[in-house]
Amino acid sequence: MNVYLRDDAAGSMMEEDLYSVLSAMLRQEEEYQCHGYLEFNDTRIDETCRTKMTEWVFQVVDCTRLQRETASVSIQYLDRFMCTSSPSANRARLDRKEYQLVVLTTLYIATKIFEPFVMDASLVSSLSRGVHSEEEIVALEYEMLVALHWRVNGPTPLQFVNYLLELLPTSCRYKASLYEHSHFQTELSIGDCTLIPIRRSVIAVAAILNSLENLEKDSLPLDERIRYAEVISMATGLDIFSPVINSVRIRLLDSFSRSSGYSLAQVGILPIIESKQSTTNDNAAEVDESPVCVMRERAISLEL
Repeated sequence: MNVYLRDDAAGSMMEEDLYSVLSAMLRQEEEYQCHGYLEFNDTRIDETCRTKMTEWVFQVVDCTRLQRETASVSIQYLDRFMCTSSPSANRARLDRKEYQLVVLTTLYIATKIFEPFVMDASLVSSLSRGVHSEEEIVALEYEMLVALHWRVNGPTPLQFVNYLLELLPTSCRYKASLYEHSHFQTELSIGDCTLIPIRRSVIAVAAILNSLENLEKDSLPLDERIRYAEVISMATGLDIFSPVINSVRIRLLDSFSRSSGYSLAQVGILPIIESKQSTTNDNAAEVDESPVCVMRERAISLEL
């Protein structure tokens, strides 16, 4: 597991400013939503293909000593672009070679924006071992930015985690552990295809709740633990026991166990509550068929 550092900007802010920033991030993330393009009927890109490309991007980032968050941003660009009607996105859904070109270009853009140095297009081309030229990458860069409406600074799960954890009570003695476990889960979420349409804030809250539940009961007083959960809910407007957060928590815990080799034990103070559909609501049929409910059901039932 990698050790992550806190966001310096988040760590130096007053509580009132933290709430303001989180509010702005929540509004902003609405403009960066995408859906699960792997479910398109016309696509030849499957979960295995995306997983391999995601792993490759992280390997490149590690070898070049870039920030791992740059890899996460790159994959978010990939998912959003593949949901557009851009000609290159349409071709990439039918051709894995074109899909590789899209991945290279998203990494190129993410590096230009978030790293202190620019990864030259010729260097990115060399990563493909000559399969894709520098000219192809530069040309696709412009097409991609237009398709994304030049929106390339959306909030990430890790950023939400950093700001939310700054709202922890000062009595908490295990902030470092909370940061590390939460950051690791947000990184794991990038490789989970089922979480593509899930809001970044939801993933962050699920990761924090799992990490909070991993603390021993005497590590953080019960009343402060409950209060912090209420603070998270108030800051994000999310019900921490909602079906979608519960299902994301389960998936993150499964991914954590598979990747780290040990389970992130849960003490049961903020348990994952199984949801039950009401049979008495007159609008139940209408609600159960809504896109949000279908998404929640998919997130709950689909196996890794």
